[in-house]
Amino acid sequence: MRMRYGSGVRKDDLIERARKLRDSVDPLLPRLGPDCPTDRFDRLREDLEKVREARDDESRLERMSRWGDPLPRAYAGLMKFPHDPQMPSVVAFPVPGGEEVSFAPLSRATREAEVAVQHFEDPERLLLAYQDWARKGFCFFASPTRLWCMGRSTEPPAEFRAGKIASLPYRFLEDSASGRFDCAHLSAREPRPYLEVGWAGAHATFRLCRKCAKGERQLFEALTQGIAVPDVEEEFPVRAALNVTCHGGETCVHADLPELSRGTRRAYEAGRLTDAQLISTYLGEIRPRIEATRTPTFVAGGVCYGSNLDAFLTTLTPTPIERRAIEEALGASGGLFEIDEPTASKALERLWPDHSELIVHTIVSDPKEAQKYLDEGQRAPGRIAELLKRAQRRSEEREVLGALPRYSRLTREAAYVDAVARAFRSQGVPSAERAAVHALPHEGKERGLAYGILLALGRAPSHSWQFSTTEKEFGASLESQVRDVLSASPEDYHAALDRLFTTAGVAHWGEREPPT
Repeated sequence: MRMRYGSGVRKDDLIERARKLRDSVDPLLPRLGPDCPTDRFDRLREDLEKVREARDDESRLERMSRWGDPLPRAYAGLMKFPHDPQMPSVVAFPVPGGEEVSFAPLSRATREAEVAVQHFEDPERLLLAYQDWARKGFCFFASPTRLWCMGRSTEPPAEFRAGKIASLPYRFLEDSASGRFDCAHLSAREPRPYLEVGWAGAHATFRLCRKCAKGERQLFEALTQGIAVPDVEEEFPVRAALNVTCHGGETCVHADLPELSRGTRRAYEAGRLTDAQLISTYLGEIRPRIEATRTPTFVAGGVCYGSNLDAFLTTLTPTPIERRAIEEALGASGGLFEIDEPTASKALERLWPDHSELIVHTIVSDPKEAQKYLDEGQRAPGRIAELLKRAQRRSEEREVLGALPRYSRLTREAAYVDAVARAFRSQGVPSAERAAVHALPHEGKERGLAYGILLALGRAPSHSWQFSTTEKEFGASLESQVRDVLSASPEDYHAALDRLFTTAGVAHWGEREPPT
């Protein structure tokens, strides 16, 4: 049973509470559920009524406060107090959860009974008087306004169940078909480690992921507060899970993970661990076992692929260069490799600290350039995927441009066309368009050649205002030859250029360097 903190007691408070109990003992008795046996409660009512009938007889109340069951004794002590209101020392009574409640010892009853009578208007305090009843099989539920007894049934009243769920310190989403209440992340099927607390009598289970478990909150305490049942651990079972879907087969380390240890579970039930601490402790219990595996084990986004590297890489949807880099790095390591999100960028970030040189050298062959990317990766470790894509583009550009012929002593027209053609081959239409417009001279054949290039790129309409009618006509006559230059294989590139410049009337346009 869990209770909230209550105020102390004063003489005037005790007199006022005694006055309220002079005319009826009903406030000291729970409301009974439809299947609750009444015989024992009838006997208790009779004993309480005898005390009430003696409310004006101080000597009789004195005797009643010393003998009999705890609750009638405590009731007699309170009813006697107004006859001789000498305030005794107030006692602080520790209750489960590290809290305290105060009472005045007015009888020889148990402290639970004293608190229940002196704080009878608080159903949770009144519940203290019935703890022994709960240990003998009765089930009690204290809402903010009423104490219920459902007999030997652990199913709570509907209004209590609804109020309890609404008052929990987390926001849960209900799956009415299964009776499960999940936090938003688990409801969205995000693979996060979680804590689970069941509530058997309410046919409900509550699951809370590690990200949602914050601060000093304790789901078990929140659920069990105001409830007294014969076996709290059985009624509110606690477990934790790593929440990994294992496709690695029976021999995979994830296929048979241990349950929450008994010691950790009991520490949590006793209030010594918060929700967040419980999940962290459980992960700490199983982590050494998982990390000790020597078999390659790949996990992404809560799914274990065992040793199936191909399936693991496919789920990351990497580019060809990312796949090659990850595959090379993973080939140099063993055991567990785990990332929270199934993305290539996350895998590269995870691999970078130990395998940065191997990753870069799979893409960049030049040592100086490779070192430049290594240094940049050290400065910005969260941008590894972007860095590798840039390195890959640079390598691809170098490969493309390296296959083309090299020239010396190019004419202005030839240098202009060659530069635009190389920009197109290495970086595509936008780069070629920028190169064509940026280097556009005020006069000369380059202007007609430029318009022909823009026609071949499909970008002429955006720039037609920059050209005269004569330049446009000249460029249109060259469009076909320009297309050949842009699309020619490296072996045919020189010949395509020569045809273009012959048509344009540019003689002796350049000399080709011998291949290296």
